[in-house]
Amino acid sequence: MTTTKGLIIKETKVGEGDKILTILTSELGKIQAGANGARSYKSKLIAGCQLFSYSDFVLTKKKEWYRVSSAEPCETFYNLRLDIKKLSLATYFCDLICEVATDGADGGDILRLALNTLYILTKNDNLPLIKAVFELRLMCVSGFAPSVLSCAVCAGQENLTRFDVSGGVCCESCGGVKISAGTIDALRHVCECDLKKLFSFNVSKAVLDELSSVAENYIVSQTGRSFKSLKYYLTISEKMV
Repeated sequence: MTTTKGLIIKETKVGEGDKILTILTSELGKIQAGANGARSYKSKLIAGCQLFSYSDFVLTKKKEWYRVSSAEPCETFYNLRLDIKKLSLATYFCDLICEVATDGADGGDILRLALNTLYILTKNDNLPLIKAVFELRLMCVSGFAPSVLSCAVCAGQENLTRFDVSGGVCCESCGGVKISAGTIDALRHVCECDLKKLFSFNVSKAVLDELSSVAENYIVSQTGRSFKSLKYYLTISEKMV
């Protein structure tokens, strides 16, 4: 028997009323657990076994699989379901976490980032900024941090005016896409600041546009894949402008 708190980052329907959950925990990292009957409105598991729910779990383990014995929700982030753009962005965030989180390894940093970001997402409507900040900080806490204090190619600290998706900030001589000083400052804040101050900054629209492009392209480069949930979010964002 194992007890742990965890955030549900993926749910897969199985049979007529069951689910397989992907749960991000601090102690166990990313795990999968079966939840029998969790789709039934009469089930005691239904509230604590929803996507985005942060719950107290009691788990039993058989071989490599966990089974949910009980799930008491601590936070469901229910309001995300009331806004299609926020719902789609939160889904994309969970897909990213599924991609970079490791089975059986310490998941504390990613979990704290995810919970903080979902909370901010329920309260704040600046979705482009939340998206860019989460993408970059997730890469940092997952071991894929971009270089932001010195050139990613030559390690120099002068004339840092460019960004390359293979490594981060670059100097004028080492190539990459030209970015503004404001964008470099924003990159340094996101990658270096304390988690409590992560979303406590404002940027101009020009800087936000650059930061968004840098963050999204860096994600694609570092993960080596595209995400259907990202495409969906971008599509509905364009339609709802």
